[in-house]
Amino acid sequence: MRKLLIAVAAPPLLVLGLASPAHADESFDTCPSGNSGIATSVTSCAFADNVRSQYFSEGGRTLLVAYSPVTGDQYEMRCDPAISHFNDGTTKTTVRCTGGNDAVVVFW
Repeated sequence: MRKLLIAVAAPPLLVLGLASPAHADESFDTCPSGNSGIATSVTSCAFADNVRSQYFSEGGRTLLVAYSPVTGDQYEMRCDPAISHFNDGTTKTTVRCTGGNDAVVVFW
């Protein structure tokens, strides 16, 4: 897995220039699917891919519940828009989800 950097997009009500993104130096590992990543060691790529799938199947809901094939449990996740800067120099609009037992998932 490759280590990548993510910056969370500022909330829409935040006036530009007052604060930097809260997670500007957070990094994540890209999962084998190539469409998601994990930013904490307690998160599996299988779960990250399920969060991504659930997010899109529910039309981009902010709060969702996703299944972890590793633990066999379901976890509530909160998802917000983000901007990620990849090691190859590209920047992508991504989604950053947090929840469960300190899980952090990023996908595009």
